[in-house]
Amino acid sequence: MLNGTQFENCVNSVLDGSEIDPAHKWYKGITDTARYLTGAQKQVVLFREIEVDGEPFLMHGVLDFLRAGVIYDTKFTKNYHLNKYLDTAQTPVYLYLVPEARRMEYVVCDGTWVYREVYPREIVQPLEPLIKQFMAFVRKHELYGTLAEKWKVQN
Repeated sequence: MLNGTQFENCVNSVLDGSEIDPAHKWYKGITDTARYLTGAQKQVVLFREIEVDGEPFLMHGVLDFLRAGVIYDTKFTKNYHLNKYLDTAQTPVYLYLVPEARRMEYVVCDGTWVYREVYPREIVQPLEPLIKQFMAFVRKHELYGTLAEKWKVQN
């Protein structure tokens, strides 16, 4: 996780105009990722309400990057495999937060190589069933009180 944070911070620094030492262990991955994401808005904070089975939810996300109808999320991993992020809950949540987005792309780096996983909206599970599944888990394990206490909206 620390590598992922460090990697994203380096990419953002390069996008902001900083130089990176060519001897940096992730030089190629950082510069290739930054080149691919040039011109995107960074750290886009979004909120959007949704109602599922009569219960209101406020969805929240901080997109790594957003550009021209595409949501980009950077990832750093030492063990990349195809479709690594296919079933993540992040994709339907972020696509819900940006209804105009055509797709979500994970820009994945192993330090040297950059891989792209592209998920068009049409193949991503809708958010509502995911929320229903989550709430069923919460209720089954009697965690509703904890959820309501920890995740309540602050005014």
